[in-house]
Amino acid sequence: MDSIAANKEVIIPLILQPTKAAFLPLLEEHRLEIESFRRNTFKYGHTDRHQLDVYYPPAERITGSKRAPVLFFAYGGGFTGGTRSLPPPEDIVYNNLATFFANRGFIVVIPDYRLVPEAKFPEPAEDVRDAISWVVRNTEEVMQGTNLEADTENLFVMGHSAGANHVMTMLLYPGLLPHDLLARIRGVIPRVYYGSEKDILDRMPITLLRQASDEAIQGLPDLLLMASENDPGALRAGIDEFVAELKRRLGRDVKLSLMVGHNHISPHWALWSGAGEEWAVEVTEWIKEKIRET
Repeated sequence: MDSIAANKEVIIPLILQPTKAAFLPLLEEHRLEIESFRRNTFKYGHTDRHQLDVYYPPAERITGSKRAPVLFFAYGGGFTGGTRSLPPPEDIVYNNLATFFANRGFIVVIPDYRLVPEAKFPEPAEDVRDAISWVVRNTEEVMQGTNLEADTENLFVMGHSAGANHVMTMLLYPGLLPHDLLARIRGVIPRVYYGSEKDILDRMPITLLRQASDEAIQGLPDLLLMASENDPGALRAGIDEFVAELKRRLGRDVKLSLMVGHNHISPHWALWSGAGEEWAVEVTEWIKEKIRET
């Protein structure tokens, strides 16, 4: 983690390999632990991209009842790439993220979604929504063979980069998220990313936020916004702009948590490495504060 924090480069293609080189050997030391968690794959739609992985917590990690809250994660990839589990030898990512949170008592779901250019707006956001809806409607199938129960009244959604963009689009685009599903989402943890291309300006979450009705704004779940200390300048400016507008629309403060020492991609590579995991511990505690007894 020290090498990541010391490297002040922010251009994503230039930080990619150094970040992988820093964390992959540390993750390999924990491969057996990470791969020991139960994981099942399900198809939630009609294309090959409509698949999701479910990771299950050990029973002893569930406090009180055997009801476990459900955490969905939408990965990034610049809208044109990304997969729920990277190819070998990097296949330990995003398994490490899922099992980090499963080890803390959550059922974790990572769906694939359709990619640009085949996908058109707002189809990837619809896919995130449909993955959440499918899990809620098929809980019995998802939990078959376990001694746990999915607490589908306590859903949480976390997104990174393009994935966070899809999550916020799902929340803000009119008519995209049914009220009965929105009511189950207790909290959202986006690491927002905004491009600047002219032709997507009217579809960016900041624009959707400005155009949203007061009723929609007041109906949003609780938000924990996160940014890396060494995010690219344009991305960080977009995050700050979004936070300022959200505070204005809500009429109250909105928390933006800074992931100290991290670059744009390192937070998720850090989990199970033993370094740079503080942000995920914060997310865990924040989620537990938001869980409602059902």
